[in-house]
Amino acid sequence: TFAPVFGATKSKFSDIRFEELNVDDGATKELSAKYGVSGIPCVVFLDGSGNVLFKGGPSRDVDGFTAQIQQYR
Repeated sequence: TFAPVFGATKSKFSDIRFEELNVDDGATKELSAKYGVSGIPCVVFLDGSGNVLFKGGPSRDVDGFTAQIQQYR
């Protein structure tokens, strides 16, 4: 249910890199473990050096998710 919100919000920010990962995919399990992702949906905001700025549940609508992102710009 979050995929449409993710896609619509992603298109608003051409200067931010968005990645969508499947936590059940073996190739991304290490990355999920690195950031402690245990539930979905979960978003992780990183700064340019890879430091975690936020990890948790996303807002469930485009306006809310947009505002959530703008807090860390």
